[in-house]
Amino acid sequence: MPTGFQHPLPPLDNWVSHKQEVKRSRGATCYAALAAHFGTDSPKELEWRIDRRRPYGGEGDPSISNKYRRWRQGKGLPSDDTIACVSERSAGGVRLSFWRDLPLWELLAPEPPEIKRLHKIMEGSSSTIRRILFGDSRPDRVGRFQPSMLKRDQTLAIRNQYSLDALIVLLCLARKGEILEEDPFHFLPSACAFDIFPRILYRYRPLHYRWEDLFACVERIFWRRIYGDGVFFKFPIETVRTSLLSLNSDPAAKLPRTSGNRLRVIEKDPLNEIEDRMARATSVT
Repeated sequence: MPTGFQHPLPPLDNWVSHKQEVKRSRGATCYAALAAHFGTDSPKELEWRIDRRRPYGGEGDPSISNKYRRWRQGKGLPSDDTIACVSERSAGGVRLSFWRDLPLWELLAPEPPEIKRLHKIMEGSSSTIRRILFGDSRPDRVGRFQPSMLKRDQTLAIRNQYSLDALIVLLCLARKGEILEEDPFHFLPSACAFDIFPRILYRYRPLHYRWEDLFACVERIFWRRIYGDGVFFKFPIETVRTSLLSLNSDPAAKLPRTSGNRLRVIEKDPLNEIEDRMARATSVT
């Protein structure tokens, strides 16, 4: 049975509003990467510095396109031509293609990507994470790796990388668990992604720019699910907000963990709780 959603349920508009919110987060992330490099949050100033366009006469083209404002509003995304222009103006300092084409946006679609696509995304992760995912396995005859379902310790090892690669791989694992209808394999990587989310926002400032909007998109897909016989967990935005404040004060701050610790046995393991309750539900049917 597919993993369900907690109330309130996803939008009843065929996910149109969710897709718009994802596009808004995607555009805002691209805008933030640009604004950080050029040192201004003004769309008009960015048009001048990059495109040499001024809205009120003077030197350059007197018109203005508002394309950067449209990114920030979620009404547009960088074109290939703009990406090339920005790369030239910034001497390669802004990789807009990286942010525009981040697999994160694909993973926030209402329906999960196919498993072979999830595997392809995971194959592009760092060598440290690939060793956890694939071990010493070799690609098959068509060049693809076939990762097995990870043990708990391996999933936590990916979490402990605290990198953007780790976040994306964890979300891939969760969506794979969703496709296979294996609730524990959806919950644990989702919980791990929640635990490192504040660190990713702190480290990658373009994602931090309008992080509440991004949180809402990720929460809707990953953190508002119902497991087994009605088991669900809360992943409050207040935890992320408090964690960001802690990191701003001390980048080495210890943050709370929903997914538990890797190197010692804890009394209450959320994954074991799900498995136990699922087993009890099965035993009475």
